[in-house]
Amino acid sequence: MRPWKDILMEVLNSAEEKDYSGYSKFDALNSPFLNALSLGNKWLRFLFIQVIKECPFHIRPFLGVEGSRNPKGIALFARAYLSLYEKTDAPVYLQKAESLIEWLLNHPSPDFKNLCWGYNFIWQSTILLQDQFVPNLVVSAFVGEALVQAYRITGKERYLGAARSVAGFMIEDLPVLFESDTERAISYVPTEGDVVVLNIQVLTGAFLTKIWRETGEERFMEKARRHLNYAVNRRTRDYAWYYTHPRDKSLIHHDNYHTGGVLDGLLEYYEESGDGRYSDIYWKGLDYYQRNLFEPDGAPRWMNNKRYPFDIHGAAQGIISFIKAGRHRGQYRSQAEKIAAWTMKNLYRRETRDFAYRKGRWMKWNYSLMRWCNAWMARALAELI
Repeated sequence: MRPWKDILMEVLNSAEEKDYSGYSKFDALNSPFLNALSLGNKWLRFLFIQVIKECPFHIRPFLGVEGSRNPKGIALFARAYLSLYEKTDAPVYLQKAESLIEWLLNHPSPDFKNLCWGYNFIWQSTILLQDQFVPNLVVSAFVGEALVQAYRITGKERYLGAARSVAGFMIEDLPVLFESDTERAISYVPTEGDVVVLNIQVLTGAFLTKIWRETGEERFMEKARRHLNYAVNRRTRDYAWYYTHPRDKSLIHHDNYHTGGVLDGLLEYYEESGDGRYSDIYWKGLDYYQRNLFEPDGAPRWMNNKRYPFDIHGAAQGIISFIKAGRHRGQYRSQAEKIAAWTMKNLYRRETRDFAYRKGRWMKWNYSLMRWCNAWMARALAELI
């Protein structure tokens, strides 16, 4: 098998040639035609997005959708370069990472007190509507993670100040959906709602813990624990998590990449704080993740009760999650390598130096999405090497 780094460099070089711009999984309404045809109706918007994302053929260009930079994808590419720099000390990787971070700092969502970012498309789901570049917690947190990593490598206070501003967005600018002495939950977006997305509470908790570690401000740790408590206390008896609370607010149940993200956040809390209060839950959840969301050959299952399609995002998330676990229990590294080997065999496209979107039982979505496929796999391969 070819070295992971060789494949990573092919993917990064190909992305750089395209200026890290491309298509996204949920960008159907960037089509002027479909956006107008939706008539501002929630269910028509949702229908168009679902039809395009499920289509096995790459029809976006024919609908007038143009490729563009996705802030979350840019943050993932920046982290891949930062990890490469940490492992090689080659200045060129740090230069590329800082160039992408500079772009992010120059393109935040406007009209907010704190730094924040949103997607480069209109996103309609069953539980929320987001206009283009309206900020959300997930994109902002991923940019914040890149800023923290850049600060730790370079020592530049500007990066820490920006990351602290992202933390301010989380705790000051987003509506609080639930709060008690021991638990706290916030909205995905800057509008009120009646649905709590569970994985973002863990993402918030892990990020605030990193800000606490760098600043020593106890308010960040106090809120981090309450966000983590909220999600941890809503786990199932199998140590898994639904996407939302209440669970019936979403069609997503125990899916691959959100589960991996929850587990990563619990582990990062321990790594940053040294506090093992969630460790038993983490290891039991990781066991569930490995047994129920991956095939024996490493293929990433779509959900615990549904094999197909095997999605590139699940593969990338699995590689990252098991590499992280392998730092503490070495046997998990082999699971990461198994997932990576399956991915290279089934979804890597050597002729175009990128990754295909999905593989089903009978067909393959043989086109690439810049953030969903390549930014995620760049981040995963950078961890793997």
